[in-house]
Parts: sequence; C-alpha cells; structure tokens
Amino acid sequence: MLPKKLIANKVNDETAREYLFKKFSRFGISDIRIEKTPLGMKIVIKTPKPGAIITRANQILRESSKELGEYFNQESPRIEVEGSQNPNLDPAIVADSIAFKIAKYGPMKYKVVAHKAMDSIMAAGAKGVEIEIGGVIKERAAHFKFRPTGSVMPKTGQVEFFGVRSAKKQLVLKRGSIGIKVTIVVPTENIGGVKINDGRESEGLGNGTSENEHKEDAGAPAS
Repeated sequence: MLPKKLIANKVNDETAREYLFKKFSRFGISDIRIEKTPLGMKIVIKTPKPGAIITRANQILRESSKELGEYFNQESPRIEVEGSQNPNLDPAIVADSIAFKIAKYGPMKYKVVAHKAMDSIMAAGAKGVEIEIGGVIKERAAHFKFRPTGSVMPKTGQVEFFGVRSAKKQLVLKRGSIGIKVTIVVPTENIGGVKINDGRESEGLGNGTSENEHKEDAGAPAS
C-alpha cells in the first residue's frame, strides 16, 4: 500500500504544480516547491517578479489555494512567493522567455533568439550554457544545439556538483510542437568540492573559432 500512496502523492504534487504554472505563467515562474508540514501543505512559488504576483494576483493566490484544497479534499494549502536572484541564470525562466519570443516572432527566428539568450546568460556570469531547440521549426522536424565556444558544460557524473541547472519547455504552435531545453552552469568557486581558478579555460574547438561565435548542430528531433 505504501508504494501506491507515494505514487498518488507524487501525482498530486505534479497536478498542483501544473495548475499553478498555468495560473501564473505570465509572471515567469522559476520553480514551484511543495512541502508537507505538520500544519498542512505548503507551496512556495519562486519567481523573478514576486511583488507583481503579491500585488496584482493576490486574489488569484487565494482562489488557487481554495481550489487546490477542494481538489485534494483537504485544508487549503498555504501558498508563499519567493524571489529568484538572477532570472538570466535560471534555466526555467530562460526557457520560458525563448518560447515566448519564438511564438511572437516565429520559428524562423530561433537562431537570433537563442544567441541573444546565451549572450545574456554569459553576461550574467554563467560558466557555461547550452540551448537545444527541436521540433517542427522549418519545413520538417530538426534539432539544433547552441553553445558558446569555450563554455564549461559537464555532461557526466554528478553534474549538480558543477552547478549545472537544466529546464525544459514545450511550445505548441499550429505547425507543430517545439521543444526547448536550457542548461546553465551557474557561477561557483568550487567544482566537485575542489576550488577552481577563475581564469581556467575549457577545451575549445581547436580550429581558431573566436569566442564570440556559436556552433550549431543538426540532427534528430528533440524528445
């Protein structure tokens, strides 16, 4: 019975997250954390615009708490709002921004959108960034990967020790769906518990490509 209860709790948590993401998506949601406390369920919404949600969507917060309580047949959860420090280092917010701009300017502008996003991320102090865009972008499905030359991007092992953060976003258009994945290596003085030198250089392409140029690979559609 215990495994079934755990699965049910996970399903309920994901249902609550999806509901709240839709309710507050226009404010740019970084993360939604659900905590079980002795006083009941506590939900923390992380966003770069906490003041906007509190002042402009306070009524929606109260309604959401009541509706979630009724849906789960329990006391209405307490919903709190926290600010995220730097939106340009938050992959969820960046992925949402890329999706919004592609929907606004059209899929054919994916290169410009991706390059500008990477420039903003690196300017914010990131050690590395990788953006993947896949789906029906041109005449047929394709997969494109962007990464600034020289950026640090751990791929194996316990990547959380390297400060790697990742988020995905799906954009549904009339012509088809587009998947967006943003991976950011946030600034950190330690990698795997070992202090690193700020001047450390990662492996480049070895072909004389300048650091301001980006690479693009085509392949199969992103899942």
